[in-house]
Amino acid sequence: MVVEVLNRVMVALTGLLLLSTVSGCDSSSGTMAPGLPDDAIVVYRFNDSSVPPQYHRSFELTVTSKEARLVVDSYGEILADAKTAEVEQAWQVMSQTYPSLDALPVVKSELGCVGGTSRWLKITQGKTVLKDIALDECGGVNDAAVSTMAGWVDPALKLFPAVAVLAPS
Repeated sequence: MVVEVLNRVMVALTGLLLLSTVSGCDSSSGTMAPGLPDDAIVVYRFNDSSVPPQYHRSFELTVTSKEARLVVDSYGEILADAKTAEVEQAWQVMSQTYPSLDALPVVKSELGCVGGTSRWLKITQGKTVLKDIALDECGGVNDAAVSTMAGWVDPALKLFPAVAVLAPS
């Protein structure tokens, strides 16, 4: 009787283990959790501080597993728009380091940061928002988070010439 109960418990535990192993793999995206899903869209926005237009350079980097696009602007005027399909290696690095975004130490300014530099990162998979992180760079309170976020998108940003080269002042 005890052996029969133990056998049933072992079968149940084996089934649960198998189920948890299979559910950890998302067949629709083709990657193992917790990496970046293959069908995700990454949008990284750098908003420059308020400086005269000839020096102001903001940009938006959009990355998928198939291509990357970098748009540089000065107060809404597009100065450069570049694309590349050579993203495989950058995407792999971003996927492997995706968990580094989970614990960003984001500090929200009580007074705001009018005219200051800011960054925004949004990662979606279909209609699902996976990450939506906004950082103000006032007084250095978010230096660690800025460094992590910028470092994470850097492999894709390096696919393009420097912003100062794409849109010289």
